[in-house]
Amino acid sequence: MSPTALIFVTVFLDLIGFGIVLPLLPGYAARLHVSEAAIGVLVASFSLMQFLLAPWWGRLSDRVGRRPVLLVGLLGSALSYLLFALAASYWVLLLSRVVAGAMGATVNVAQAYLADVTTPAERPRALGMIGAAFGLGFVVGPGIGGLSATLGNAAPGLVACGLTTVNLALAWWWLPESRASGIAPRAGAPGHWSRLVMPFAAVGCSTVAFTVVYVIFPLEVERALRFGRHEAAYLFMLMGLVSAIVQGGLIGRLVGRYGERRLIVTGGLLMALGLIALPQSFAAGPGATGLTLLYAGLLILAAGSAMISPSAASFVSRRAPAEEQGSALGRLQSVAAVGRIVGPLLAGSVAAALGAAAAFLVAAAVALLAGVVGVVLPEKRLVAEPQEP
Repeated sequence: MSPTALIFVTVFLDLIGFGIVLPLLPGYAARLHVSEAAIGVLVASFSLMQFLLAPWWGRLSDRVGRRPVLLVGLLGSALSYLLFALAASYWVLLLSRVVAGAMGATVNVAQAYLADVTTPAERPRALGMIGAAFGLGFVVGPGIGGLSATLGNAAPGLVACGLTTVNLALAWWWLPESRASGIAPRAGAPGHWSRLVMPFAAVGCSTVAFTVVYVIFPLEVERALRFGRHEAAYLFMLMGLVSAIVQGGLIGRLVGRYGERRLIVTGGLLMALGLIALPQSFAAGPGATGLTLLYAGLLILAAGSAMISPSAASFVSRRAPAEEQGSALGRLQSVAAVGRIVGPLLAGSVAAALGAAAAFLVAAAVALLAGVVGVVLPEKRLVAEPQEP
């Protein structure tokens, strides 16, 4: 099996566990009688740890190699799912997300692994495969989560823990090191980060916008459209399938034809349209009009979001030197983590003060800003490669 396929399988299996747990979080927290704001804190805690640790994991992988960092991340993820399964209080549930965020802040290391083993021309498609792994994780994961939830509250967490433990064993046995010997990080602070403002800003804005789906969406489809918890989880499967198709099958060709900037602009516009459609579906209710708006909004939103992340990662990776791939992509992951901190807190606060529809409209405005970033920041400020000393 090729290195690209191996890292795809590793990330995919890890994201199945993530997909099992994430759609169930709001409902599990509500069962513990906490507020929407507390649910926002629960979701944001995962990303706070990613913000703090993703650049550090990236720098560590630049020094010691990608493989050991990925193995530690898988071990920590398995522990976090065990805590989720055993959580009988909000604080244990919160601890499970803190551990998951701390040990799951290694997606950028997987991206750096692919950057190590691909050429610049191959990289957009390879990085798109990471996004496809996320998408497929949200196809398979919520389905497993919905089915296992019928066996008891602990079952989804135990299943996720078991899958991740198997993944750890497979990665230990099969996954080789990608980092070439003799390549060491350069000393001193690099001077090229300012050239990456556009992809950093686009990822930050799009991530803030999308988090309304994690915090408010599951509760609204149950309340306004009368979906059960299992049915709401299946909607995440639909979004994951669309994301997998776009990122795994289309993004490489689209980047080659149109470039990262145009895809970021298009993705922001599509996300805004999808987020505007969702509250309209809730207002229409469980009839044909509401369901049509729901599915159209989800498809458009998922397609737009799927265009931005791999395009931004490709932009960053092609401009970062080989010895700093982990650090550069770690910074991008950290920006996304900031979005996942701000987004849930913003969505929960707006929903509590002004209602769920307002939270979706604010998210749509932020998504539109992600597209605007790709227009207003001139290319000449960004494309110059860093000068070697």
